[in-house]
Amino acid sequence: MGSHGPPEARREQHLVNVYEENREMLEQTWARVRARLDTYPGRLGELGFRFFDQVGVDSLIATDAAPLLHLPLWLRRDVHPQAMGDILEGTALSYAYVRILDNLVDEPESSGSAALMHVANALLWDALDLWRPHANARAWAACRDAWLLYSDRTEAERRIVTGRDAYAFEDFVEHAQKCALAEAPLYLVLSSSGDARTWESVRPLVHELAVSYGLFNDVMGNARDLERGAHSFLLAKARALAENRGGGADVERILATTSLQERFLDEAAVALDRARPHAEALDMPNFPIFAEERKARLRQVKEGITLLRLVSSLAA
Repeated sequence: MGSHGPPEARREQHLVNVYEENREMLEQTWARVRARLDTYPGRLGELGFRFFDQVGVDSLIATDAAPLLHLPLWLRRDVHPQAMGDILEGTALSYAYVRILDNLVDEPESSGSAALMHVANALLWDALDLWRPHANARAWAACRDAWLLYSDRTEAERRIVTGRDAYAFEDFVEHAQKCALAEAPLYLVLSSSGDARTWESVRPLVHELAVSYGLFNDVMGNARDLERGAHSFLLAKARALAENRGGGADVERILATTSLQERFLDEAAVALDRARPHAEALDMPNFPIFAEERKARLRQVKEGITLLRLVSSLAA
């Protein structure tokens, strides 16, 4: 949302957070990750700790955190604790790899670090080593497909956000499949439990969540995106409304005086509703609680933006 929302809209709303129920498992996962980093030789271990010291368990249960490591826990089934521990640790390592790579590609002059790619390579090796014993042939093929989809859609989005071409909603929805890696741990849980009935619900569940969080993140990060010159979906829409004049002041005016951001948040809530039947098919009893808490957060941010715009219009 950047500078166009009141400070209270940026604060986390301390609801009864369904994420908190997973704190113990996530703390165990983080302990495993740190123990693994201790086995890495000298400089590699230093690089690993440098990265993970910036990312703690609290960041995974924060109100605005995406449910990346929570989804396999909500799916769970009757998976042996050791298998679940391996799946979660492998998930944490693979996401760390993705974050390091994304930072290097998207923000080479700030968050990016070529040196961290050395530890990223080790993390990915170990993630796959942890995952492989818990995947049947179908699950492993599905994980590979998800990895290729993530890679392709991430590159497709990069080409759009670094340019100034028209950015259609259909393109944004397609780019949301850059989160396809989140499918992998769900396939592994289903494989470990021997449940082959609901695999087709995994991809649309992850995709709708990615659409919802992508819309929200565009709103929350618009000031930073504008400063960086990024062509996010929200800023592309604002530039179009400004008749493609494209100047920062014109875009800021559109964001401050129209309901564009509120419409993005409404669509984020609709995407959550579209995700619910897929979570129901997968028998995730905590998902409806999560969805309602998430929608409450969307309403909170929306109300803050609306209030700020009304106050600004009265003062003009």
